[in-house]
Amino acid sequence: MAWLFSKRCREALRDKKIKVSIPVPVRVRIWKALQNYDEWFQESGPTGFNYETSTLQQLPGRIEAELGLTELLAFPEDGGAPKPSDLEGFVLRGNYPPYLFDALELFCESIEEYNKNPFQHSFNEIMEENGFPWRMADGKIFPVDSAYIDEEIIRRAYELLHEVKFHGALQEFEKARVDLMNGDCEGAIQNANLAIESVIKEVLGIEKAKPGELFRKLIESGVIPEYYRGFLKAFEENILRCVAIIRNEELGVGHGRGPSKNIVPPDLAELAINLSGVLINFLVKQHLRKIGASIKVEGKIDDEDIPFD
Repeated sequence: MAWLFSKRCREALRDKKIKVSIPVPVRVRIWKALQNYDEWFQESGPTGFNYETSTLQQLPGRIEAELGLTELLAFPEDGGAPKPSDLEGFVLRGNYPPYLFDALELFCESIEEYNKNPFQHSFNEIMEENGFPWRMADGKIFPVDSAYIDEEIIRRAYELLHEVKFHGALQEFEKARVDLMNGDCEGAIQNANLAIESVIKEVLGIEKAKPGELFRKLIESGVIPEYYRGFLKAFEENILRCVAIIRNEELGVGHGRGPSKNIVPPDLAELAINLSGVLINFLVKQHLRKIGASIKVEGKIDDEDIPFD
């Protein structure tokens, strides 16, 4: 089964954090692109009879199989409730817009390698020219929307922390997000930093260490590869310590506010949480690779129907 757009983005679609709305003129261009990159080939029937078919001719069956549909539905040209439709009607007037992206991903997956990049380029060009925040890369469509990207970083950090049972770090990471939602930006930065420190302690198997010592021990542990000459030094000084630097340098976070009336900006607290999420993702993955554990790339999908808009 394919990990299609509507499956990957299921929660974000349900909670209306992202919304797919593609007008008909843009859909017409998408349909033309599908036709331009359609590929014909021969297949054999049950009796051994050879016949010609194409990627587009095979696509409706694949969409139905992947999404558990009995038929494709689209709004009639003259209006009214959705009715059974052919593929062209489904692309131009499909009743649930995210399924259009599923169809495009299945199509891209099915065509030859030499056509994949040109097809993706064509889709991205259509989206860019019409000002829509959607792009395709490696056969997957994603929103170039900062709120969604932030959520994906946070979601993956949660999943990895649950997977390795780093409960202390998980609690601190959750508290950082709650603090931010409650307007406690100082607490958000503090807890984002504590979450990183807790992850490092778990990775190293130690209970106590000062932050500077903690970072040095991680670099010396061999958990982080020396990707290129000087990487580890730059990683420790400029990346690993980034949230700790925010904590230490922003007045009223790591130290007392004193006479200053500095108010910690919410966007700085949000940055600290997102940076901690990126670091947690990286550190836990390196830890899993070192101990030889598998990394879950895709989430579990249950059978609950995806709600229509």
